Amino acid sequence: MKEFLHIFCLAFLLLLSGCKNEDPGFPTTPGTDDEVGYIVTSGLSVTVADNEIISTTTGESSPTKSESSGSEATNLTRSNNTQSAVDSTTTKTDPSTAEASDDYKVTILNTKTSETMNYTYADLKKEENQKIPVAPGTYKISAESPDYASYMAGDYYANWDMPVYAGSVTKNVIKATETTVNDLVCSLANIRTSVSLTPDLQSLFLPDNQATEQLPALTVTLSVGENSLVYDRAAADGEKYGYFKAVEATNTITVELKGAYNKAPGNVAPEYIPIKWTREITGCKAGQWRKISIHVTNASQGNIQFQMTVENWVYDQKIDVDVTNLYAFGEEVIPDEELSDANSPVVTLEGHDIAQGYTINQSMYNEDLGKWNENLQAIITPQSDVTLRSVKLLFSSSDNATLLSDLSAAGYTDYTIPIWPQNDALNSYLLIQQGSTGLVKAILKDAGMTKLFTYKGVHTVKFIAVDTKGRTSYTNLKITVSEGGSIVTEGPTATWVNDRGGQLDVPFQLDPNDLPPVELKVESKTGITDFKIEISSTNQEFAELISTMFSTNNLDLINPGSNAETLASLGFPTGDQVRNQTSLSFDISQFMSALAVFSGEHTFKLQVTDANGQIAKSLILIVK
Repeated sequence: MKEFLHIFCLAFLLLLSGCKNEDPGFPTTPGTDDEVGYIVTSGLSVTVADNEIISTTTGESSPTKSESSGSEATNLTRSNNTQSAVDSTTTKTDPSTAEASDDYKVTILNTKTSETMNYTYADLKKEENQKIPVAPGTYKISAESPDYASYMAGDYYANWDMPVYAGSVTKNVIKATETTVNDLVCSLANIRTSVSLTPDLQSLFLPDNQATEQLPALTVTLSVGENSLVYDRAAADGEKYGYFKAVEATNTITVELKGAYNKAPGNVAPEYIPIKWTREITGCKAGQWRKISIHVTNASQGNIQFQMTVENWVYDQKIDVDVTNLYAFGEEVIPDEELSDANSPVVTLEGHDIAQGYTINQSMYNEDLGKWNENLQAIITPQSDVTLRSVKLLFSSSDNATLLSDLSAAGYTDYTIPIWPQNDALNSYLLIQQGSTGLVKAILKDAGMTKLFTYKGVHTVKFIAVDTKGRTSYTNLKITVSEGGSIVTEGPTATWVNDRGGQLDVPFQLDPNDLPPVELKVESKTGITDFKIEISSTNQEFAELISTMFSTNNLDLINPGSNAETLASLGFPTGDQVRNQTSLSFDISQFMSALAVFSGEHTFKLQVTDANGQIAKSLILIVK
């Protein structure tokens, strides 16, 4: 009888979980037709494409000739700090190619069956491989440099002198017919960069052998995401090539020039000040070579202005250049501190004047409610024609050394915290809301207020906001924590609601003839941010059943993935039914009738997190 119940309950639970994949995905048996077609490679030439100039962007106000290529630059002007596209030219020259080396890898892929044949370029030069019999169908013939596969699969995101190349063609093969593959061109598969610093610019910066920590040597750092390459004078003068993996279809390269600039007139002793000048290059793709040249222009009365020209050299002939997406990078007056671009994002405080700063003190915390009466709220608003690309918080100064030390220990380089796009690592402390007009509101949660309250002192936070046109604003906020200290906050709670005296963390023996109701109640003052249930059992059969139903024994109720339907069928809430909820009740009593036939100890460990902390409670059920 018990064996029958086991089988019945297994079927019952699997029925509740639903048919998660009705198609078993068994491979189909290939046909037995002996008729074939042929791929002929006797005339195959695998080549690697060389330079093709497509476009140039510059901040100059009139057409110029590129010193390196002689091509006409895109005419973009900046007047009164407002960027506009006045005219544009696109120059294309025939790309030159070179034959690939014999160790290039060539793959012939049947696009329907995914069957592949792998060769080297040298293999296909052999007579026995120049007429390959294949089943009729569509084939993709691909070639790649020997290190392409390891590069794409490895942690190669920013490297010197590491180009990889790839290319492909598609051919239709008809039975009893020869299909010839002649030219197969491989183009650059990552993003190449180089930096040029003109002699007149270099002469305005402190010599490298005199550099100090306070007055750094002249460098240009190129970054794609968190991956960077640093060009010093030697790398720039030698036109050293850097290579970035194109992790997205279009990527943004951040250019940061840093050094000690001589702001004194030429006829007096040098007076060096540290400066940092940042711009972004958008729309960077695999196959492009971004040649960056930074120089200076002389304005009236000796005022020196920086200017950056970016040439986009492309190896792939089939590319569309949208000139309207190219913006001037130019004519930035060198200030003693960073200046915001015109029409860049605006940062304000809810209910406060950001210029007057923000003060946090003990009176702002309501001990009876266990909540802060007021939370720091910043609003970042872009212009109507753009959206925000990124927002970072830079703790530029603090008289509390512990704060800066803790930021470094948490992995925030240069005390800089990215908050937009949303940084999930901050979810317990910071609430990010995006409005319909593109503005972003950053609200410091109770846990964030409490954390900041522990650092007594005066802290200067700089908001660095960049829009999708690359316009950047720098906004300082002085935060004063007048008292400081620890505030005890209450985290989430979890209880088992029943009429049998059952409690969480206390083993409870199930009577199959008199099963208790199992209603779980979770409460949070600030809203649930994470809820996981870990299921374990001393009964191997039940443990295997859980693995079959969910493919894991650690269930995430907020992000359930493919388990959402199964969890719902068993009475568990998921997704927005859990996320940010302050009170949550759910009944899983129907689960008990199936569980009761599996002898052993079964534990459901609830791990609930909110802004004030985390709680771990276990529902422990014993079946004898």
